[in-house]
Amino acid sequence: MIRCPQCGYENAFGHIFCIQCRAKLDIQTLDSEALSEPKGNTGSGRGRRLLWLAIFAGIVACMALVLWPAPLEGRKGTVADAQQARKKILLLEQGLSPASQLFAEREINAYIGLLLRNVNTTRTRGVWTTVLQAAEVAIRPNAITISTASVWGPVMIGSLKLGPWNVTSQIIVVPEHGPVKPATHGAEFKWTIRSGRIGHLPLPGPVSVPATFALRELWTSSIRERVLLKAVTRLELEEGQITVAVQKRVWTSP
Repeated sequence: MIRCPQCGYENAFGHIFCIQCRAKLDIQTLDSEALSEPKGNTGSGRGRRLLWLAIFAGIVACMALVLWPAPLEGRKGTVADAQQARKKILLLEQGLSPASQLFAEREINAYIGLLLRNVNTTRTRGVWTTVLQAAEVAIRPNAITISTASVWGPVMIGSLKLGPWNVTSQIIVVPEHGPVKPATHGAEFKWTIRSGRIGHLPLPGPVSVPATFALRELWTSSIRERVLLKAVTRLELEEGQITVAVQKRVWTSP
């Protein structure tokens, strides 16, 4: 700013005459403090704009990764595989021999597909709807990968309709041994989420909970399966298959 020597009005750079009194301005009277002030303000404003631009770009990039579907992992099974899995589960529930059962990955995935046909997987909260369409597991020697495919939306904002979007999610869970149960001499198991992913957006363990949202309705509706998992006393993971042993007679039919 240039201060007018006659009236003291602060004029912007580039003016020859004072806007207030029309007196000629003298560049020699330029105040050093006034000179430094606009530079600081300009830099601060530019920094804030760059910060908001970076935040906006990060949000757009994250949304693009979320809406970029990833292929489901896991071997797909047939109706015969689903029936075979159901027979093995029944043997475990009733405590019949053999004491443990070997489940192939394709049998588990076919059985999950059978559960999905009998479960209402629509969840509505306000204007938001999520529909679980598919779920598959991939069994590795040290972890189990659970992948899902869902439809998110549409979202209604007044008369504006956004979506729907096809979204995939994935979590990697690790079964860990807990304390030994005195009654069964077997170990309890807890399931720890090691990492997750929504679309292609990676989520580390502590913040991967959103990747499990699509499974909640299926998990809530699968009462017998939850009881069975809580009764597991032995769990052995191999590539593409899992061996399960449970407490004797974990389910009694009403």
